[in-house]
Amino acid sequence: MNYLIILNSSQAHHYDEVHKLICDYDASIRVNPSTWLINTNYEANIIRQHLASIISIHDSLLVFKIDGEHSFTNDLDLNDWMEDINSKSLIRV
Repeated sequence: MNYLIILNSSQAHHYDEVHKLICDYDASIRVNPSTWLINTNYEANIIRQHLASIISIHDSLLVFKIDGEHSFTNDLDLNDWMEDINSKSLIRV
């Protein structure tokens, strides 16, 4: 399953800490400093609990399952990553 993760924090180090945790998932790519795409078998609430454990109560975190059509502009790495993930999910049995 693919998820979009967006973090809003006034603490710059929270972005780095979340990034380190996100790298532990099956596949991930950082879209910009506060946004990631991940591929994992975990559900959104488990991902949220995992990431929320290191952020402040003043931060906000969105974990959104992407299960449909998508489109990108001017980001070849992101487009390649999504194509790779989609081709892997087609192979899974």
